[in-house]
Amino acid sequence: MTNIPIKVGLQGFGFIGKVHAQAYQSIPFAYPHPTTTAKINAIMRINTEGDKKFIQSLGSPVVTADNETFYQQDLDLIDICTPNKFHKDHALEAIAHKKHVYLEKPLGMNLPEAREIAEAARFSGVLTHTAFMMRFYPAVQQAKAIIASGVLGEIYHFRAHYFHNSYMDPKRPISWRLQHASSGGGALADLGVHIIDMTRYLLGEANSVSCQTRTYINERPESIGSSKLISVDVDDWALCTIGLKNGGQGLIEVTRLSGGMGDSARMEIYGKLGSVVIDLGDPIKCEYYDQKTKQFHSGGIDFPIPEDEVPQTKCWPSSKTSLGYFLNAHTASVYYFLGCIHDGVQSTVNFEDAVKTQEVLEAAYRSADSNSETIK
Repeated sequence: MTNIPIKVGLQGFGFIGKVHAQAYQSIPFAYPHPTTTAKINAIMRINTEGDKKFIQSLGSPVVTADNETFYQQDLDLIDICTPNKFHKDHALEAIAHKKHVYLEKPLGMNLPEAREIAEAARFSGVLTHTAFMMRFYPAVQQAKAIIASGVLGEIYHFRAHYFHNSYMDPKRPISWRLQHASSGGGALADLGVHIIDMTRYLLGEANSVSCQTRTYINERPESIGSSKLISVDVDDWALCTIGLKNGGQGLIEVTRLSGGMGDSARMEIYGKLGSVVIDLGDPIKCEYYDQKTKQFHSGGIDFPIPEDEVPQTKCWPSSKTSLGYFLNAHTASVYYFLGCIHDGVQSTVNFEDAVKTQEVLEAAYRSADSNSETIK
């Protein structure tokens, strides 16, 4: 049977757009016998002067800033990597054209936008997927299998962090990520949304949130070397207390001002009968502690994968074809959704699921705006 590539239109070609492009391009290398592949037929981008060689390596797709020209191309899937303020308009247009949609996180600038996007997709019947790529790390999928098996017993509490040092330099210029009108939020919306989603994925739904946020660098240069300062009106740091429907409780801390930490993400989950630790510094294996035997276990632990989950071995590139942890995760996420399109089935990370993550994010910001009031 001939493998007909799924034809992709990529909207946005900044850093994350290039990551997605590389993920599609890497599929034939990362998977020896891929069930499906992709071909980027169009890129929507205003300025591509510095990216010409990379774009040529993708097979010279049509590059345009014109919406009509973009949608005149032969496209099955629209992959949206634009700033958050454009997510709603771009997603709704893709849905109106009856295209499947892969959308970067968070789903919308706020909860009403997220719900509008998800409702339009549900009404249209297109397949959707949100880029919560942390779900595809082997350590996270191992932890999911362990928790689902019940060996931890009742979940008591958890703690998680996601730290970047990307905005430590106060001379780093203002960007769309640092202004609420274009981002919808700061470190919590950018980084914390991943941890919120991972919490839901592993431990179930939340029923309460209390949150505090802080902005440490309140002004940044308009551009490199500029003396004109622009106000920053989103959070540099956030700390959330999350109550779970299953009775557990935990903490999520995120920041983009963690000097020396680089890119650090870790989650510890403690139950009546044991614990699980995920450290994404080594995302290949989690660590499981069995309270009964007083033993730690690490690596490929033999717990059955829940029925609705995709086995990690079908999505994660092998050690021989590894692209690096970060690109592996994005490639696994992309490859999984291409498989959904190929088979005509909905992704487990579809827009309706992403709305539930955005509900927690919205509640956290409401709490922070209300002196850390607990939001049910």
